[in-house]
Amino acid sequence: MSFWHDAIGKLETILADSGCEDGIVTLSVNYDGDICQYPRGVYMEGQFGGRSGQFVTSEPLRANTRVSFMFGAPLANQKQRAAAGAIVNAVSAFLCLSRRLRPCTPDCYTPCLAELSREVAGKRLYLVGPMPVLERTLGNQVVDSPEAADLFLVAGDGMTSDAGIACIDEYRGKKRMIFLGPSTAGVSGLINLEHWCPYGR
Repeated sequence: MSFWHDAIGKLETILADSGCEDGIVTLSVNYDGDICQYPRGVYMEGQFGGRSGQFVTSEPLRANTRVSFMFGAPLANQKQRAAAGAIVNAVSAFLCLSRRLRPCTPDCYTPCLAELSREVAGKRLYLVGPMPVLERTLGNQVVDSPEAADLFLVAGDGMTSDAGIACIDEYRGKKRMIFLGPSTAGVSGLINLEHWCPYGR
């Protein structure tokens, strides 16, 4: 069982017998919307009940699917996990379970990065997922192995790769982790993980 299954199990409990579990989520790719500066990838958007949530990934897909598709599913590959992320975010938005499920606008990039840099100052960082902005800005703090890190920074694709999941599961509760941006908001909110998105909407 991974943190994904913990979060989806919590959502399943919340939705039990509500009828929402049979609702349809529309997954699409949005090339025009604002996107968080930290993760690398394409903006996949989930729509549910008139609300939306995003998940930035290198493995986007387009589909109509039931919320319950995730319940008990093995989520065996990156594409399925990214879809689950978008679904969790869209349903979390509909149920008002989590805030900051929409990205900030580009004018907020600089203050957000400055605040994050202050938050992690002096810490050895391990980046879970590709994050070019942080690799450039905080490169002198980034370490090559999770064992050497004081703190983990986690972005969308970091949550969906096999290596990222193994790393998060191994160190969750042992080392501080900050989950960045709207992509990580739904899962973070469901299982009480530290989330960073001060300018999200």
